[in-house]
Amino acid sequence: MVQAESLSSQQRVYKRWIAGTILLGAIAFILFASITIYIDPLFHFHAPLDKYEYLINLQRYQNDGILRNFEYDSIITGTSMTENFMTSEADNLFQAKFIKVPFSGAPYKEIDQNLRRAYEAGKNIRYVIRCLDYSLLVCDKDYWREDVIYPLYLYNNNLFDDVNYVLNKDILFHQTLGVIEYTKGGNSTTSFDDYANWNDSFIYGAEAVLAAYAPGEAVSLPRVLSEEESTMVIENIRQNVLELALSHPETEFFLFFPPYSICYWDTLKTNGQVDWRIDAEQAAIEELLKAPNIKLYSFCNNFELVCNLDNYKDQAHYGEWVNSWILEWIKNDEWRLTKDNYQEYLSEIRDFYNNYNYSSLRE
Repeated sequence: MVQAESLSSQQRVYKRWIAGTILLGAIAFILFASITIYIDPLFHFHAPLDKYEYLINLQRYQNDGILRNFEYDSIITGTSMTENFMTSEADNLFQAKFIKVPFSGAPYKEIDQNLRRAYEAGKNIRYVIRCLDYSLLVCDKDYWREDVIYPLYLYNNNLFDDVNYVLNKDILFHQTLGVIEYTKGGNSTTSFDDYANWNDSFIYGAEAVLAAYAPGEAVSLPRVLSEEESTMVIENIRQNVLELALSHPETEFFLFFPPYSICYWDTLKTNGQVDWRIDAEQAAIEELLKAPNIKLYSFCNNFELVCNLDNYKDQAHYGEWVNSWILEWIKNDEWRLTKDNYQEYLSEIRDFYNNYNYSSLRE
């Protein structure tokens, strides 16, 4: 009898220990999660808190939260071609409140899906400034980069997925507690002028650009845009650009083809792809001009810009002053493509880039 009572007592102690351990574990998890939920370094739940300063430097981890939770009425987005834009300049030119959410190397679908998140969050968007990269134009409409780590748990409405964020040890120690240390260090929340801006990290000019590429040997036969590729361009544009614009007539979409340098065209010429690339652009232009709230721009016929390698760090990427010019040109409606002038524009660049003396680049 005594032995039975002793065993029963041990069982009660053991059960209390189990219950206490579970309770302490639950409290620890709640505290663990609460810190990240409260500070929210990735802006998944809310905008930055006034009492903290935030380092904004993780595009695919923070952009979704920026789009859903920040206060703004206009957006600059696109690939690395948009990273050097300054929202302070856009604000002044357009009398708006811009955010900048670039996605380096992003295909058209990724940009489109992220823009849709802003509308789904109930944002009233006046203007969207977005680049349309030539290098991603002839792509399947559903193309998605597999080499980019994408935190999908931040991009859906499944609360259960959020455990990957709020109970993430790396995020707690490197991001959440990092906000506290960043604030204590006397820093300020990253401005959208500075966010993702790489301008001061590179050298510009002919020497830098020419050293970064080799056009190779010229092909004997030029590449022709196939019917399949033309269809691919049209479907890419319709699904990932045009559909969103037509769905939101209240928004004015300023879309532009970024001005890659003459060295980019040198490579196209060597590979027999000048006409192929221009034909793809024509297919895209004719689709984009169907939307009344799209204003489309291209600066490829700004030959003074394109041929001056002092504006570039490599074949494609230009300095932040070019981003500033682009904002001014868009605001002033310069270099715009319309139904009345796009054919003339295409003929102009076709003639120029097919007949340019590319050998002069290395003389």
